[in-house]
Amino acid sequence: MSTGLLASIAERRLLLRADGVPCLDLALDEGGRHRLVVEDIPVARRVVASLEACPGVGVLTAAGSLPGAITVAESLALGLRYGQVEGHAQDDEREMEAALLLCGLAPQRIAVLGREQPMKLARLERWAIGLARWLLRPPELLVIDRLFAGLTRREAESLIATEAIYHRRHPFRTALFVDLDSHELPELPECRSVTHLAEAPCHS
Repeated sequence: MSTGLLASIAERRLLLRADGVPCLDLALDEGGRHRLVVEDIPVARRVVASLEACPGVGVLTAAGSLPGAITVAESLALGLRYGQVEGHAQDDEREMEAALLLCGLAPQRIAVLGREQPMKLARLERWAIGLARWLLRPPELLVIDRLFAGLTRREAESLIATEAIYHRRHPFRTALFVDLDSHELPELPECRSVTHLAEAPCHS
């Protein structure tokens, strides 16, 4: 298995190399879903760490990638204000609520959710909130890390439907699913490419 993984972005393209061999080449201005299939958890972690080191890449883990020590409202506010000179509290609140609604959360739940800490929420709810954060400020490339591990088929289908909101809202932003190799991996609708990271050299 390749262990030397290096990702780089140049001229609006992402290139991932394994032991110096190019194995993934993605345009970052065409949008759509792509899938990278890896053999085990350690390789998935190395791939995601390599991708995350690139500027403009955001990572959404199965647990939502939300800081556990602050509230949901504070986490979403950080996402909104990142790179901004100043924000308006009322506008921020409206944006946050709209994003959470788009991600399938009920208005009654949203009304109390802001005061809660992500670590105390169910996994699917944490993930939906994490997606809402990236809806507010989409990265050049959204890496979705091992979303389907441990989920039932129904849960997986529900999250795929929720993730589709991201593409409707940001049609020219690219998403890359990093998945563990399994015969039970759910299909990704309108997936533009599937790459298997296997023994070097990699192949698509």
